[in-house]
Amino acid sequence: MATSSTPTGFTTDRVRRFVVDRKILSDAARRFVAGDDASEVPAAAAVLSVPGVAEVVVEGDAITVLRSTDVAWDALEERVAYAIELALRPTAPSAAPAAATTSDDDIYAVADRILRRDINPAVQGHGGRIDLIDVQDGVVVVRMMGGCQGCGMANVTLRQGIEQSLRRAVPGFRGLQDITDHAQGTNPYFESPPGV
Repeated sequence: MATSSTPTGFTTDRVRRFVVDRKILSDAARRFVAGDDASEVPAAAAVLSVPGVAEVVVEGDAITVLRSTDVAWDALEERVAYAIELALRPTAPSAAPAAATTSDDDIYAVADRILRRDINPAVQGHGGRIDLIDVQDGVVVVRMMGGCQGCGMANVTLRQGIEQSLRRAVPGFRGLQDITDHAQGTNPYFESPPGV
């Protein structure tokens, strides 16, 4: 779980520091700005994918976040903590299938197990559910329901939660397609922040 505070020495209210229960980086601090490829540091990539985040600095067990000027912390802080939690969530070792998994049927079976066991229990806490619809040529097709439908953090859940879990566990996985009509969501867990 990430805890947040204003870092010592900062006078701007645009900066928050989130501390987690483990080291994210063991070497020197790394800075990422919106648009950077932060894929080698999943927590940084997850936070940068949150609308309203302008910059991220990762050092040890801390992530310092600079928000855009048009988004307030009350609309952003919980989203950042959620993104960090998703990125740091361990993937169960038993999720990895045999290395020869390449058929759509095999990918479907593994994706179904990951969604039922790892992903849906996490999103159910936010009133959501992810349904596995199909696998077509290695692309997993899903639909987001409940609190996930229309949620301002749906893309973070898709890219940092589901896609990363499938990429690690499913040889032959080629991508993720969301067929959710997010405009029809009536009770999203996170409203989209104003101006984003």
